[in-house]
Amino acid sequence: MNFNLTKEQKQIQKAAQDFVKGEFKKEVIKDLLDAKAYPERILIQASELGFLGIHFPEDFGGESLGEFERIVITEELARGHSTLGSCIALAGYGTQLLLDHGTKEQKETWLPKLADGQIISSCAFDEQDPVSPTYAVQVDDKWMINGSKNFVVNGGIHAGFYIVLCKIATEISDDVWSTILVESSNTGLAAIDAGKRLGQSMVPVSRLELHDVCVPITNLIGKENHGLDQIKLASAADNLTLAGLSVGVAQGAFDRALAHTRQRKQFGQKLIQFQITRHKLTWMAVQIETARLITWKAAISFKNKKERIQTSAQAKLAATQAAVSVCDEALQLFGGYGYIQEYEIEAFYRDAKMLELFNGSPYDQKNTIAEKLFGIS
Repeated sequence: MNFNLTKEQKQIQKAAQDFVKGEFKKEVIKDLLDAKAYPERILIQASELGFLGIHFPEDFGGESLGEFERIVITEELARGHSTLGSCIALAGYGTQLLLDHGTKEQKETWLPKLADGQIISSCAFDEQDPVSPTYAVQVDDKWMINGSKNFVVNGGIHAGFYIVLCKIATEISDDVWSTILVESSNTGLAAIDAGKRLGQSMVPVSRLELHDVCVPITNLIGKENHGLDQIKLASAADNLTLAGLSVGVAQGAFDRALAHTRQRKQFGQKLIQFQITRHKLTWMAVQIETARLITWKAAISFKNKKERIQTSAQAKLAATQAAVSVCDEALQLFGGYGYIQEYEIEAFYRDAKMLELFNGSPYDQKNTIAEKLFGIS
């Protein structure tokens, strides 16, 4: 088995590294964070290099490459900066559900806009009140949707559409979960900011209110009563994204910690000259490489839908925990400087924790893996 990147993959990696060097300037990131602004210009620049739709078919504005190439780019974005990199990499959040189950018309309408950076995508799966779930009722040739969703990633003014999980009342059952595409321009739709968060402040997170929102009947994604299965399969792509981001965040924290220990002196010696420092850095490097390899495996085997859920959960679990561990160790190596925003480590530290909890905590990932391994849910 060859663990080396191909010539084309190295070129893609180099292009991502050059993009980060050119666009991820400290002062630019600071201005975006201070203004609480979305990085629209940088998103467009990423789209012009083909980064946003690299795994989309060419017919829908993409490059027809695979998940592996997408993850190579994702890692470099997060390595450049944990907050900005995550924001760019998550611009297409949830689009795997469209790729897997969307109609040709749905794909033709939305995927090219995502690839061009014109819009970002959003998913509304979590209920604000599980006792009163979001419902869709068929009225003539439309779905009328009412409900409230929580923790809606990418929700707000930049979202082009939402993939909404809702119950559809039928003659057979009122427990039929399905997914429906809702354009953000629809009347009756309101995205309310979820509030200040520990990390990942550039990634919009909202509560979504739907009051008599009407969409065409053709906006149903796939078949009725397949919503939960669709989400399980598509969430594997999001887990893979989070794993790639986590590897990048860990690598970025390591890079900064290594540079600091080569410059900072204590007791007349540079920190790197102390054995304990080298041992810390060595273990950080081992955790990163382990996380990278399991993430690469998940990306390579992604087309195998039977394995996708398990391998992506394994990658997400291993990579996010590596990121949290590495960022914690990096902060320790910086000492008091690590607590100062100028040195960026504190942002990596905070953002790593969000990646660990996002799209299912470590316990959720363990449950998913255990179900696949032992057949016990």
